[in-house]
Amino acid sequence: MLVIDPWNEIEHARDREESTHEYIGRAIRMLKRFGRRHEVAVIVLAHPTKDVYERGKLRTATLYDIDGSAHRFNKPDHGRLVIERDPVKAEITVHISKVRFEQTGYRGAIRMRFDPETQQFDQLREIQGQLTYE
Repeated sequence: MLVIDPWNEIEHARDREESTHEYIGRAIRMLKRFGRRHEVAVIVLAHPTKDVYERGKLRTATLYDIDGSAHRFNKPDHGRLVIERDPVKAEITVHISKVRFEQTGYRGAIRMRFDPETQQFDQLREIQGQLTYE
């Protein structure tokens, strides 16, 4: 597995005549080629440039909210994975909104809570209005 975390910490070699949009498209193609050639999963973490508000309310970020290019949204086989934290409730929601090949995953959202004793995240389920661990 190759994990690049975060994208903006990488030294980028953009050609002089190449736009940011063109460079990101080329870089994603190269990473996908590397993953196929070496049979590894490639994960690129990129953070939104700022909190995202819509009609005065904070909303969940998407890959379109990351600076640079819509390629981040369009090119990956799996993507648009957003981890949204609620520090008050000590919960996170993992949003998965793109899975190109249905046999490799599914779209949706998963709510979890971190258990400091086991150092793991436990999935939360809502049953009759109550949140319970799975």
